[in-house]
Amino acid sequence: MKNKTIALIANFTGILLFGISMVIIGSLLPMLKIRFGMTDIAAGSLFSILPIGLLVGSVTFGPIVDKFGYRWVLSTASVFLSLGFFGIAHSESINLLRTCVFFFGMGGGVINGGTSALVSDLSEGKNKIINLNWLGMFYGIGAFSMPLILSRIGEIYYTAVIDVVSGISLLIAVVFLLINYPLTVQKEKISIKLIPVFVKNKLFMVICFYLFFQSAFEAVINNWSVSFFINKLAVSQNQALMALSLSILGLICMRILTGSVLKNWHHLRLVRLSLLLFSLGLICLIIPASYYVHLLGMFLIGGGLAPGFPVMLGVVGEIFKEVSGTAFSFAMLIALTGNIIINYLIGILTENFGMGIYPYVILTEIVMMMLIFLLVRKADKTSS
Repeated sequence: MKNKTIALIANFTGILLFGISMVIIGSLLPMLKIRFGMTDIAAGSLFSILPIGLLVGSVTFGPIVDKFGYRWVLSTASVFLSLGFFGIAHSESINLLRTCVFFFGMGGGVINGGTSALVSDLSEGKNKIINLNWLGMFYGIGAFSMPLILSRIGEIYYTAVIDVVSGISLLIAVVFLLINYPLTVQKEKISIKLIPVFVKNKLFMVICFYLFFQSAFEAVINNWSVSFFINKLAVSQNQALMALSLSILGLICMRILTGSVLKNWHHLRLVRLSLLLFSLGLICLIIPASYYVHLLGMFLIGGGLAPGFPVMLGVVGEIFKEVSGTAFSFAMLIALTGNIIINYLIGILTENFGMGIYPYVILTEIVMMMLIFLLVRKADKTSS
């Protein structure tokens, strides 16, 4: 039990750092655009490099973890995170920045998928979704803390803050290397032959495509919200960072609820609640109202984002218990493809139409997720 607890704590710390990594570029985007003279299209390509790195990390971790275990995989990923943070703070050329963002994403992809798979392996039955929600809460704490800290300090101190996070990432790499893992993952040999098994499972595939839009939605909020609030709603950078923090606070609060008060809710009921919060949040964001109503909209949208990955990955962990790492890798591959495509498209759209396109992107996301949810519900009833 002690080993299990230590492993869970290490996972929660690792995912907290991943949360920081997912918002730091969006938080620093206005400054990075000035520093490197980037256009919106260039910024969109930068945001696409991050999920490409995430995709590479997410695809590679599963088969390695399922065959050899978690120790070296998670430790190496934490080192990559550390290098990425350091590079974002100190890169002097756009190409070096892009390279650092790629390695940053690759480490984050391994941390995200690896910690999720390990928590799934450490949990039984309904506890998979509950524990994945708690894991997601720590992701939210990391994502919430960075824009909040940056909104409270001057730009001159940004580099120092990022250097501290880089150092913590190195420390976590050592922790992952030294802790005793409570289980040895030595499952059946993993090969490309599993792909047809995944594709033939209708519930699994519709979950993957739900995560396609879920991942893209999270990227839209994390990467473009600050720019939308500054350019379209005409608020200060600190106020824009506060809006991003509020969306993440909504995510944290919702994951606390789903891991406690709502832990006995059926997973589809949680997804329905998620879609409702999205819709209410978008209404608050687009109506002519005060800054505080728009903050409420961001809070509600953040709450809506909370159940997506924990709920869907919890179901995946139940479907493919013996190859959970590889199944998570496949799901992440589909999810991050959506992240890459949507990020790049937003860069093109904002370059041509301005940040006013942002609410329409959110509306499109919500509509698509509602349609796919109907397929998830149908496939879930069939598989029951």
